[in-house]
Amino acid sequence: MRGLAVILMALPSLALAQEAPTPRPATTAASEERPAPRPDPKTALPTAETGEKADPKPERDRQSGPAPADPAAAETDPPVTEPAGPPGPPIHATLRESDFDHSACLLALTLLGADYSEEAPVTDPEQRDCGIDRPILLRAPLPGIEIPGGALMRCDTARHLAHWLRDFVRPAAALLPGQPRLAALEPGSTYQCRATVGNDSAKLSEHAFGNAFDIAAFRFGDGTRIAVEPRQDSGDLQEAFQRAVRGTACLHFATVLGPGANAAHDSHLHLDIKQRNGGWRLCQ
Repeated sequence: MRGLAVILMALPSLALAQEAPTPRPATTAASEERPAPRPDPKTALPTAETGEKADPKPERDRQSGPAPADPAAAETDPPVTEPAGPPGPPIHATLRESDFDHSACLLALTLLGADYSEEAPVTDPEQRDCGIDRPILLRAPLPGIEIPGGALMRCDTARHLAHWLRDFVRPAAALLPGQPRLAALEPGSTYQCRATVGNDSAKLSEHAFGNAFDIAAFRFGDGTRIAVEPRQDSGDLQEAFQRAVRGTACLHFATVLGPGANAAHDSHLHLDIKQRNGGWRLCQ
């Protein structure tokens, strides 16, 4: 009986030892054979082999600074224009003589015996470029040679006129029949604010600055007169005189125009002291 009791007490321990182990979660063959997913290189953490750090942001998001401007938009932007500056001085002001040059010119006229007077500056209210800053009224470029009514001009114009009359015109008149004395110059245009004639009138005439003087006729002490007009090889001394004085005028003036140059100059000699590059002269 005692041995049976011992056996009965051991039976519960044997039953517990023989219980089945706790079951594991069920898996399929496919899941057991599938390897673990590899990390995405774009999102991978730093590795010991490379030490690099992946940037999960797209390439365009990593660009620094503002986005570049659209070239097409830049091409259509309006151009930047500089503000216009103030207008330059009027032409007559650019021709104003210095004190020294003006005094020297007046002295030369005085030594030549000219009859003149200094006048107030002349301007034109409707054309800013016209005018004479230091005009003179020339009544006689040489003693005994009158300009009826006088002529307003720059001093340098008067000086060239006086030298030409002294050196060429008066000696040429002495070769005319009876050797008449040159007594007067009949003026055409003197100072006048106007455009040039004989072209498209796009530029102001030298008359507008006191640089020009027109001669319509030469008068002599014996009462004779030689008008400036077309002379078609008449062969007389009046034609020779007109040709002589016209040709020699180019030694003193930068522009000489007369009959044959154009219709506008058939009735007078136009003389002016316009300054050109290289001292070029227009003689027609």
